[in-house]
Amino acid sequence: MVYIHINKCNSAIVLRSDSKMSDLPSDIEEEVLSRLPVTSLGKLRLTCKKWNTLTKDESFLKKQRKKGTEMVMMLGHKVSLMSFDLLNSLSIERIGNLNADGVYISEVIHCEGLFLCITTKDKEDDSSSLFVLNPLLGQTKWIEPMKSCCQICENYAFGYDKEEKIHKILRFVNEYYSNGNRVCEFGVYSLQNSSSWKVVDDFAPDWSISYNHSGLSLKGNTYWYAQERNRPGRIPQNNPDFLLSFDFTTERFGPRLPLPFHASFEDTVTLSSVREEQLVVLFHNFYASFIKIWITNKIEPNAVSWDNLFLDVDLERVGICLQVSSFAGSFFVDEEKKVAVVLYKEREYVGSLTSNIVYVIGNKRCFKVNLGESLDKGYRPFVCSYVPSLVRIRNTA
Repeated sequence: MVYIHINKCNSAIVLRSDSKMSDLPSDIEEEVLSRLPVTSLGKLRLTCKKWNTLTKDESFLKKQRKKGTEMVMMLGHKVSLMSFDLLNSLSIERIGNLNADGVYISEVIHCEGLFLCITTKDKEDDSSSLFVLNPLLGQTKWIEPMKSCCQICENYAFGYDKEEKIHKILRFVNEYYSNGNRVCEFGVYSLQNSSSWKVVDDFAPDWSISYNHSGLSLKGNTYWYAQERNRPGRIPQNNPDFLLSFDFTTERFGPRLPLPFHASFEDTVTLSSVREEQLVVLFHNFYASFIKIWITNKIEPNAVSWDNLFLDVDLERVGICLQVSSFAGSFFVDEEKKVAVVLYKEREYVGSLTSNIVYVIGNKRCFKVNLGESLDKGYRPFVCSYVPSLVRIRNTA
């Protein structure tokens, strides 16, 4: 017994409560099922052989990809598919859970519909594991961690080789121990073509990336906000800062790319993207009340050009008192409505519990939504747009 009501182009399809899905024409049946969230596909495929075949068909998967209105959010070690409505006020609806059972996800890196998840087994175990997930196809592949003498201050990136059409994972460490000894490690894992890490020995960069600044995957490459490396024990107060890239085709870091501002050590810099095509950067001055956001005209591993300011908001002028910390987490922009949606953590007063907060910030309006207490005090919240991928992960587990 089912009842389905679909609004499409001001029309409706109704299946009576005494009817069955099999009573529908095949094209309508496919349309109905494609409206379901991607997190429901796994259970749907277990229902019957017909739906298992249908939901793996290319035409069905392409309809899922065209929805394009969903966001992925990580809060409290849980990764969920969310629906954001910015029409009048901010409405957030949880569509489904993307988590693997029994693991605590500490970091998520998104690359065009695929997710690299860095996990720990539980709250008491600090050892990390990796897996790649395609929610649309319900495929997961666990990755054997790279053998290392350093299990802290790891940096990961996720992208793809444009020539060989394969996805790759980058892991590197670029830190000093308390005794002054430097640790530099560099390895690349090919997702489709290998089951081991390729280690590069000649890695000693003259730049540094703070653990607060995750990389952004865009058009197969990864970008970070970086600063010129300081001598051990010194804080990089006013070191030159720049955009740094990694090209997964050449497996090399690119040249320093200019930013439209200069940030000090205390300031917040966060990266995002628009339609998997343009890079977006948010800059918040630690000693001022403004937030500025720029969008690129052109972005490649060896070249960048910046458009005029997308958003320049004096937070005090719009009536809010907000100090975006280095745990700002992440953000996305809505070009049509000319607003930024910022996800971060907030303490109402010293000693209070930390809350996950969403702010919608525009030139003429700003409002706030409290998502509740943050149980993972040491991890940043994360949000990104999600367009499902047809890429199949081989040797799935």
